[in-house]
Formats: sequence, C-alpha cells, structure tokens
Amino acid sequence: MAYGELGERAEETMLRVRKGEVTGYLPTTAVYELYVHWLRGRIPVIKSEEELKTFVTRYFKVVELRLDDYVESAKIKVEGDKFLKEAPGLAGRSLSIVDSTLIWLAQKLHAPIVTGDKDLIHVAKKKGVATIW
Repeated sequence: MAYGELGERAEETMLRVRKGEVTGYLPTTAVYELYVHWLRGRIPVIKSEEELKTFVTRYFKVVELRLDDYVESAKIKVEGDKFLKEAPGLAGRSLSIVDSTLIWLAQKLHAPIVTGDKDLIHVAKKKGVATIW
C-alpha cells in the first residue's frame, strides 16, 4: 500500500492487517529498511517521520531480535546465498540481512511473508516459508 506496487493478494493481506483481522509482524531490521526507503523518498504517501512511526506501531507488532535470532538468520543468509547462486536468473544475487531475518521470523512464527522480492521469494520457498504477493 505504501509503495503502491502490491500484488492483489498482498494488498488484500495488508488491508486485513490494517483492519486488525490478522497480525503483521516486522523484525526491527525491516523497520530500519522501511525508514531508509522513506528517507530516500521512495514512500511518498507518508509525509512525515511521525506518520511513518505511527504506521509501523499502529499496524504491526515490531519484533526485537535477539542474539539467537541473528545466529539463525546468519545461517539462512549463507544457505540462501547458495540457493540463489544455483537459481537460473538469480545467480550473482545475495540475500540481504533484512531478508534473512524476515525468513527466520516467519519460520519462528509459522507465518507467511508478504513480498514481491524475487530473491526473498526463492529462498523462502526453499526454506518452506509461504509468501504472499
């Protein structure tokens, strides 16, 4: 919704999050990335830092990651990079720290990931995590 480029299923899911019908989870790494995109002007619908903060805290449960979470995410990063290297059209790509923490959190919470990112979708599928787009 904020990016204006969601797939139909993703938009439906995000509307359900906004209505409180389902819980949306964001690891702190994803919140960081969201702020970077906003600061670079990539989320023009959000006009102020306060509005972004309100959006994140009103609609999502922000999950603080612990040392063990980062250890598991690092394992996913290394394995994910191997998956991407072997994938047609994705060779030369690498999994970001944000993507690896999203996959780990989704595994931990048994939740799908809302994303259109090809790298993330590929590795999530290999790790048995559902994606919505």
